[in-house]
Amino acid sequence: MFGQMLVMNLFREKGVLTQMCGNNFQVLKVAPPLVVTDSQIDEFVDKLDEVVESIHSSTTFWTEALGLARRVVNI
Repeated sequence: MFGQMLVMNLFREKGVLTQMCGNNFQVLKVAPPLVVTDSQIDEFVDKLDEVVESIHSSTTFWTEALGLARRVVNI
C-alpha cells in the first residue's frame, strides 16, 4: 500500500504519472518518452525526492494511507 500511496501523491501533488509493478510492489514503473533529456530526468528525481521527504516529515501522508486502508477493508 505504501507504493500505491507514493504513486497517488506523485500524480496529485507533482503531476507525475507512475505505476506500481504488477508482480513486485517494491518497483515503481516510470515510462518516459523515447527521447528524454537529462533535465527531465533530474526533474523527475527531484519530484520523487520531494514526495518521499514529505512522507517522512508529514502526518498527512499516513492519515491518507490509513483512510485508504479503511476503505479497502471497509471498516
